[in-house]
Amino acid sequence: MGRIRLLTPALSSLDEERDTRRFLDQMEAWQVEHPHAGPVVNSPEELQARLRTRETAEPPPPKGKPYRVHDPIIAEVHRNREALYRERQGEALALKDEPLKKKSEH
Repeated sequence: MGRIRLLTPALSSLDEERDTRRFLDQMEAWQVEHPHAGPVVNSPEELQARLRTRETAEPPPPKGKPYRVHDPIIAEVHRNREALYRERQGEALALKDEPLKKKSEH
């Protein structure tokens, strides 16, 4: 039967070294089995150079207002809101306890 080992501060430095070595060995084996498919950057300077190259290759962002598509439903909503706003501009406000007063005709 396998030995159960409790991880406690009482571990000797030799046991700790073996655990670290085993961990590193497992990580190296995993890296061999799962190689990195993308480019490797070895320094911050190299990363900055790659970004500058990439930015110069991309087209500049469009100037002015962003492109908008005319949507008839949204246009109708805007028209309805404007009409409602115009209607309500002349209305008197009524408190809940007071009955609504009728507009007098001129």
